[in-house]
Amino acid sequence: MSVALAGCTTGDVGGSGDSGGTDGDGTDGDGTDGAGDGINGGGTTTDTSFAGCPSLRDADRTVCAATAGADVPVVLRPSTTALTSPGTLRFTLSNGGESTLGLNPYDWTVHRETADGWEHVAPDATIEPWREIQPGESQSWVLGVGTEPTAEGDDVACGPLALDARTYAFSVVAQEGDVWTAYVARFRVA
Repeated sequence: MSVALAGCTTGDVGGSGDSGGTDGDGTDGDGTDGAGDGINGGGTTTDTSFAGCPSLRDADRTVCAATAGADVPVVLRPSTTALTSPGTLRFTLSNGGESTLGLNPYDWTVHRETADGWEHVAPDATIEPWREIQPGESQSWVLGVGTEPTAEGDDVACGPLALDARTYAFSVVAQEGDVWTAYVARFRVA
């Protein structure tokens, strides 16, 4: 039996993007400026060229890897913020909080930064399993840029994608209780 998946598979076998980004009132989350906490674009910047965070997903709030301080319990971290093609990037969502997170590991998106804002790149379709990430656990995605990604265990392989030299954002959405959070990590392809 053959199975075709648009964009990604788990490492054992080897999400639909939403360009919406506000919660209806023009803010990208809980209405706070997030200063010092890495939420909604505030906090300590680890890569000043990635200051500010795009709100790319339909969620209650957004947490950015580039601006998340050490005290933010759940962050999507990239293995690097720049790569050349062909190459791979690993994005890891670590639950350092006290509550269980729920997510669809296949509901990842890649957006490309343009002069007019952000445009959806991939994937075109998403399958719908559900996974819970307990405190202390993590979920990883391996993005192949111009090469086939290799995932192990529960990792999700994404791609290969043909990405030109620009800035991109990889994002996932997770639920904690009744709150949906978009986790965003920006990266560059040279």
